[in-house]
Amino acid sequence: MSKATRFKVRRADESDAAAIIDLRRALLTETSFMLWEPGEFQESAEEEAKRISRLNARDNCLMLLAEEDGHPIGTLTAYGGETRRIRHRATLAVGVAKAHWGKGVATALLEYALRWSREMRLRRVELTVHTTNQRAIAAYKRCGFQVEGVRQSSLLVDGKYVDEYLMAVINDV
Repeated sequence: MSKATRFKVRRADESDAAAIIDLRRALLTETSFMLWEPGEFQESAEEEAKRISRLNARDNCLMLLAEEDGHPIGTLTAYGGETRRIRHRATLAVGVAKAHWGKGVATALLEYALRWSREMRLRRVELTVHTTNQRAIAAYKRCGFQVEGVRQSSLLVDGKYVDEYLMAVINDV
C-alpha cells in the first residue's frame, strides 16, 4: 500500500476530541493559513467533545477525521446553517498536518464531505482560503469549487492584511 493510500477518512465522534485538539494545536504551529494563531486556541477536550456531539446531532453538520496508522493527520468540519434561510448550505474548515500535504488527504476529506452534502441535499458548500495558498486552492478546484469573489484584507496574519477567496460548490438537489 502506498503512503498516499495508508490513511482513512471517517466521521469523528466524541472519543476523538483529545486527538483532534492535539492535531489542531499542531496545525496552528505549522502554518499561518489557519484561522487561529498558535497561542490563541484554548479549547479543552471536554469542550471539543461537546462540539462534536452538537455537530453530529444536526443533519447539516459534519466532522471528519483523516487517520494514518491510528494517528490523526487531517480534519474537516462542515458547519450547516442554523436558520431556515441558510440550512441548505454548509461552510467548511479543513486542516491537514504539514507532513501529509500533497498526499491526497485534503482531497479525500473534501470528496467525503461533498458526497455527504449531496446525500443531505445541501445546495451550497462554501469555504474561504488565503489567496496565496496555491496548494489548497488547487485541491479545492480539483473537487469542483469555484472562486466566487475576493474578501479583501479579510485576515491580519503576522502583521499583514491577507485577502481570501470565497469558493463554493453548488449541488444539484
